[in-house]
Amino acid sequence: MNFFHVNEHQVSSLRINALQGVIFFLILAIVARLFHLQIMQNDTYMAMGMEQRSVIRDIRPERGRIFALTSADEGGDYYPLAVNKVYYEISVNPSIITRPQNVTDIFVEVLALEEDEAEKVLKKVKKTEASFEMIAKDVSREKVELLKERFEELRFDINKGKTDEEKIESVEDLGLNFYKNILRYYPDKEIGSHILGFLGYGDDGYSRVGKYGLEGYFEHELAGDGGQIVGEADVAGRLVSSNEGKSVENGLDFVLTIDRTVQYAACKALEKSLAEYDAESGTVIIMETKTGAIRAMCNYPSFDPNNYSDVDSADVFNNNAVYHSYEPGSVMKAISMAIAIDQGKVEPDSTYKDEGEIKFAGGKVIRNAGNEEYGLVDMKEVLASSINTGVVHATSEINNKIYEDYMKKFGFGESSGLGISQDLSGNISSLAKEGDIFKATASYGQGITVTAMQMVNAINVIANRGKLVQPYLVSQVMQDDEVIDEHQPTVIRQVIDTATASKVSAMMVHVVDSGHAGKAAVDGYYVAGKTGTAQVANSETGRYDDEKTIHNFVGFAPNDDPKFTMIVKLDYPTAARYSSDTAAPLFGEIAKFLLEYYQIPPK
Repeated sequence: MNFFHVNEHQVSSLRINALQGVIFFLILAIVARLFHLQIMQNDTYMAMGMEQRSVIRDIRPERGRIFALTSADEGGDYYPLAVNKVYYEISVNPSIITRPQNVTDIFVEVLALEEDEAEKVLKKVKKTEASFEMIAKDVSREKVELLKERFEELRFDINKGKTDEEKIESVEDLGLNFYKNILRYYPDKEIGSHILGFLGYGDDGYSRVGKYGLEGYFEHELAGDGGQIVGEADVAGRLVSSNEGKSVENGLDFVLTIDRTVQYAACKALEKSLAEYDAESGTVIIMETKTGAIRAMCNYPSFDPNNYSDVDSADVFNNNAVYHSYEPGSVMKAISMAIAIDQGKVEPDSTYKDEGEIKFAGGKVIRNAGNEEYGLVDMKEVLASSINTGVVHATSEINNKIYEDYMKKFGFGESSGLGISQDLSGNISSLAKEGDIFKATASYGQGITVTAMQMVNAINVIANRGKLVQPYLVSQVMQDDEVIDEHQPTVIRQVIDTATASKVSAMMVHVVDSGHAGKAAVDGYYVAGKTGTAQVANSETGRYDDEKTIHNFVGFAPNDDPKFTMIVKLDYPTAARYSSDTAAPLFGEIAKFLLEYYQIPPK
């Protein structure tokens, strides 16, 4: 007898119930898991999904442009000095190119490739194991459009007889890529390059930033602010929706006071003079007398900002109009004479008996150039013959502190505020020292340093009836072709009395008409000016170099109602000894052009 017998029907029921229980618990586990994933961790997985589908694309702003004027008169057109040109880099993905010879033929035709270049391209296109090969850089927009047109024709031909699934959807799917690159372009090349600077590479080695000149000084304003597109992309990476991000702000445009015609004429005249007088370098600045607007600023040697890396030395990038501090020499006598007359110490007709030298405490002696002795002379002759001892006499009774304060009022010892990088302040700190010798040497331009910009602006005080104006380069700032800021000519202060300015300007006309500066004269006009042949200190010996001098000439015209004030400066010329034979004729050449260009009638 089997006490453990169970019938078959009972076994089947137990198995079914057990199976149902397992299934139930499996379903319960799945539901619990789904609840955990979809409800409890919904935010986490939604974020992960969005992260996979979301796309953030940066939008680069377009850099602001820089313009000159085609004419300084109102209503003149703008001329582009720094603009943006769109170029393309073209690459291929050889692994998906099915007709390498056809692709190469199109490149050869449109890009006008030579035979050896065509062979190189074909080899690249046939590298079926590669996914990237660069074909060409800096290709114009026009050529890219033509390439796309020709490749569209090729795509159409390849798709003949294919099903919809087999067809190539775009030129990119052919294996071609066109990357847009916006490059900075300077149409006038080396003309005005020191004003502009250039767009170079940042510290990271790949970002582009403004260097030197206005490009560097106004980097933030010109660069603009980049934007972003934030949205969702499909599996192919195409943007399907976008509702977030940041709008792009393009850079601001700057309109300069530079008159392109004047700039070109001045720069070419400077270049010619450097060769003629065998000078190492030079500078010309032309400013509008009443407003302070800079109409031309040239330095030579120059450089092409489109190819700035081609220079032999980075020193050529320096804008010596504002960067190079030098002892100005006798051009400073016009300023010292103005201070002396304004203080009532002398008049143009005041006389002085010159004995060729003046002695100071400590055995220091000041002598005239060439050890000349002029005898009885008036102050007009002191300026015309550039007599060192005469200007020392004129300023001898002026308190040293008062003289120093005047020099500061003329703008020396501080940067010009022009609004450009490298604007240095020069050095007049010696005037704060005890002893009359420091004022005495400064009175004829030794022992202190200035920049060409400071010097021309100080002489402009005399031309502008005693008023110091703020020199400026930027006339207007524009956003989206609308003017958002416009410079208004600014008088900083009255430095000397109007009567003083008139007296000194008449003395400076006498310098040109009867003195050392005859070669600066322009027939039919009263031109005011002053020469300066400045000695150059040797940094190693601490003494003045016997071989080097800086020739500069500063003046304005026409004297009765000056239109322009100008400085010309030649560094280390060897073809002539004095600035009267180098800088003065250069000044006269440019002044003649300006008087005709501005259609100023002769006297």
